Amino acid sequence: MPDLRPLRDEDVAAAHEITIAAFAQFDAERGDDPDRPQPSPEGAHARIRHLMATDPGGCWAAVDAGDEPIGVALALVREGVWGLSLLVVRPDVQSAGAGGALLRASLEHGRDAHGGIILGSADPRALRAYHRAGFTMHPAAVAAGTPQGVEPDPEVVPFDAARDAEAAAEVDRAIRGAAHGADLDVLGASSELLALPGRGYVALRGGEVKLLAAADEDAARRLLRTALARANGRAEVSWLTGLQRWAVDVVVEARLELDVWGAVFVRGDVGPFTPYLPSGAYL
Repeated sequence: MPDLRPLRDEDVAAAHEITIAAFAQFDAERGDDPDRPQPSPEGAHARIRHLMATDPGGCWAAVDAGDEPIGVALALVREGVWGLSLLVVRPDVQSAGAGGALLRASLEHGRDAHGGIILGSADPRALRAYHRAGFTMHPAAVAAGTPQGVEPDPEVVPFDAARDAEAAAEVDRAIRGAAHGADLDVLGASSELLALPGRGYVALRGGEVKLLAAADEDAARRLLRTALARANGRAEVSWLTGLQRWAVDVVVEARLELDVWGAVFVRGDVGPFTPYLPSGAYL
């Protein structure tokens, strides 16, 4: 069994490298696009350091005999909702116990949480582990392609924290049981944040929808259509479960291609979880 210790600042670059290697191997095994865009080191490092600051008890490294990281887990708790932001193990040492140990340590960080969220890849080992941890699985799809026939909504405008932050927090609490708080500030540093004032918001980066929360399905559709219209080329919308029919309607109308991939896992009280497209980093 590998040793675990808290993640340190000097581990940040290695944590990002392990993440890239783990997902590259998984993509290769599935025959997925080997040239898939990778997250920038700057954005990835900022995410890791942000969670180390807000949730030191949820940030863990599995290490080898030389104390070098071979696996990493990041977990957060926001207003009583726990989320698994990242769990990766270096490809050459997978299936040797590091993943399970990291998951257990991450779950301990949320032992008093009233709800939990995990966004799981299609890796069968991960799907089994999250089910065994008591989470309910909702198979998910990803939609990708060049949007057609979508127009931006004139009432969807750039997110203004002074005007929109509190409304966004209220929407989060109603939809997922907890506000994102300062996570939105970090996400906004590397993504474009848009708001339908008083009714919801969306984050997008390079055509990829990173997070969307709305008070009602009409607002959610307007935000998603605007995000697709602003993609300026290829768009991608992930974590489309059966709860998000409104989003499937929009991506089908925009002629994006659907592919089933991964699953959203929830347990406890996480609100209705719709209309909502979660964030991989901040859930």
